Amino acid sequence: MSSELSRRSLLGGLAAGSALLSGCLGGLPGNSCPSSYSLEATALSDPELVDTVTQDFHEHAETVSRLVATAASEGEATHSTYRHLPLDSGDYVEHDGAYYRVERERIETRERTAREVGIEYDRNESPTTGATVFDFDELPKADREAFLAAYPSENFENGDGPRGFSVGGYAYVYPDGAESRLVDAGTVWIRYDGRPFEVTVGETRTVTEETNRYTLEQVGEDRAAFVAFVHEELVVPLDDLSDAERAVFERAIDGEVDECEPLSDDFAALKDRLDEISENTATGYGAPLVEYEGTTYEVDLINAVV
Repeated sequence: MSSELSRRSLLGGLAAGSALLSGCLGGLPGNSCPSSYSLEATALSDPELVDTVTQDFHEHAETVSRLVATAASEGEATHSTYRHLPLDSGDYVEHDGAYYRVERERIETRERTAREVGIEYDRNESPTTGATVFDFDELPKADREAFLAAYPSENFENGDGPRGFSVGGYAYVYPDGAESRLVDAGTVWIRYDGRPFEVTVGETRTVTEETNRYTLEQVGEDRAAFVAFVHEELVVPLDDLSDAERAVFERAIDGEVDECEPLSDDFAALKDRLDEISENTATGYGAPLVEYEGTTYEVDLINAVV
């Protein structure tokens, strides 16, 4: 798979970076906490559990809907991409009221030539006199797709958006023979959604496109059956804790627990237990699900290093 980041993973990385910086302020120069762990346990009702286990395909909603519908009706579906996978093995999806586990098999790869797309935005900057400016709607289809592939739209969902950002080196493969006004045009301005962006579509590089076959395994004929499956297969009992480990976990239920390394013996023992659960449970995503005294929890264990 290409190492190209999706817009969602780009934004998630930015958010994670902010969390790491705020999670261990003691790691700044002159302080004594270069590495810390935070633990938080969030109780989940059964409806919340279903929403947690099934994936949020906001970025690839149309593609995922098509693939799932095809795989459900025809037994399999294929999809080619050189960017972020819309579906992966271990994802859980809903279709026509039933729930399925996704399996992905790579069946072909090929090399493609992509153009590197860069977008810069500064709230206080506008096109300079004499600059080349395009309205988004007047661009050829391939140019519009290239821009949207790199454009981090989630940044603008609330308020006026960020003060500025820079996205560079995002790969886009222009279809053979596609019309373009951006390729090799240097840096130009594009007005999109009422805002001006500096855009460059220039250097070429090779990317690997892979074709995947998707199949579905039904794991619940309806929502109730899927809830039962999740409790049986994905939720791990958190029992046999020592009194000290239990005290740490209950503090994590009440609110986030933070410790600098070296960790206390009780926190370290609970951390090891949760790490083991994460390694041995295929939930299709990162956070482990545990049952503690009759309640299901999603557990976030984060290592912050500055």
